[in-house]
Amino acid sequence: MKLTIECECGNKITLSTPPKKYLQLRDNLKTKQFRYDGAEIRDGKVEEFRICCDKCKNWITLGVD
Repeated sequence: MKLTIECECGNKITLSTPPKKYLQLRDNLKTKQFRYDGAEIRDGKVEEFRICCDKCKNWITLGVD
């Protein structure tokens, strides 16, 4: 499976892992000037998390509920 994150400034990362395997998102984001920027946790569950582009400081919040 592949996961691609691309910012409007041109910063881009494509993460790949074999089927049914674990991928450490936070560590991989750092390799391409992106970063995990915190999460909203309710009742012990992650509801949303934020990814930030270190090049231009743009960010998105992703909901996982």
